[in-house]
Amino acid sequence: MKKFLSISLAVMIILCSAVFSGCTNNNEPSPTAAATEPQTEAVKYSSSELKDYLGSFTTGKSPVYGTWKIDGIKAVSYIFRNDGYAQMVMGTEADFTKFELDEKNKTLGAAFILGINGTYSYTISSDNKTLTLTSDDSKYVLKKQADYNLLPKAKKNPKLDKDLFGWWKSSGKQIYFFGSDGIMYSNTISMETCYTYNAENGKIRAIYDYAGDVKIDLTYSVKNDKLTLEGNKFKRFEP
Repeated sequence: MKKFLSISLAVMIILCSAVFSGCTNNNEPSPTAAATEPQTEAVKYSSSELKDYLGSFTTGKSPVYGTWKIDGIKAVSYIFRNDGYAQMVMGTEADFTKFELDEKNKTLGAAFILGINGTYSYTISSDNKTLTLTSDDSKYVLKKQADYNLLPKAKKNPKLDKDLFGWWKSSGKQIYFFGSDGIMYSNTISMETCYTYNAENGKIRAIYDYAGDVKIDLTYSVKNDKLTLEGNKFKRFEP
């Protein structure tokens, strides 16, 4: 799978540089069956299960954990996770970076490509819905999002292979999830992406959003609960 990172980074910089220009004032972190409709026994492998998995990283004792958007900016959101990672989200793709949270001294440190980058003092509103980050030369006001926003909307009547359904992990800890409702997920250690997908005859066509729809094609085979995806080996697991 080739994502042409240099092109993606250029697109991100073009889109995001404008939206952040006014803000200075103010990495885990994953022979084919015929195409078929999802079977009853595989219903659990749906985007709701994936949503629960991803959402588990945004809950915890700190009100900072969760998904946030800078007030007035729609293109980019930030996720502060309970495993020590933070993410900058654009469309249905998110990168990983480490972040440091000191609740005693009320400081938060993160290094994103754009926007939030450095160590900030923070305050959070009494309803835990507004997070304000300040440093000597920057101020960001972020609003809490009610949902984990990386998931796309499932397409109607996707062509799916039930042998793919479920969770897969490589020896290198990369993770893939193939849902019974046409939602696919990958965690390649430095990047996390959600897709809509079709799969049949050993071929996958997946689409993710990154400043617009991006289509990728993958080859696969499943045998004895082992997946070969683009030549890479994966085994089933339960997260």
